[in-house]
Amino acid sequence: MNVDLFKNPQTIAKSVNRKVRAELKRLAVLLRRLIFLMALQMDLAPLKPRIGSNYYEPKKEDAAYRYVFTMVPAQSRPCPHFLKGPVTVPSRGPVPAAPLIARWQAMLDTLKHHKRRAKCLARTIQRWQAAGEARPHVPPIPNAHRMPAAIALVSGGLTVQLIEALKNWPDTG
Repeated sequence: MNVDLFKNPQTIAKSVNRKVRAELKRLAVLLRRLIFLMALQMDLAPLKPRIGSNYYEPKKEDAAYRYVFTMVPAQSRPCPHFLKGPVTVPSRGPVPAAPLIARWQAMLDTLKHHKRRAKCLARTIQRWQAAGEARPHVPPIPNAHRMPAAIALVSGGLTVQLIEALKNWPDTG
């Protein structure tokens, strides 16, 4: 999609924002599935055992500790930002392009370091299988008929390959 960011890189139209977000969402699903497939096909050596720390280790009791009963309630703090309503009413016109660019940069970074991400996911999958977790469900990507033909074909192929790769998952039922 041509967004003409070279003309005005700070803002884009709302309709363009909506279309680009939808396209980035589709591409993100494909990227996640591709990395998941890579992780399923990796053969990892067993991890070396590490000595862990115990968060719940009992601590030494302080003899000087004493509970203080306050007679007045604690002073109220400022309200957290997530409990406040919208700061401004959504406005008409162009919206900032920075969030879309940041999302695109994050996807490019994931694509650049795909082997590291796949290895991390492979370790997670290894832990899931050792813990007896249920096999992940891989549904087909919805609205594939709206995608360009090449992307829809890749999407369907990735779905089929993921389902085939997950068939050797231990049965938990």
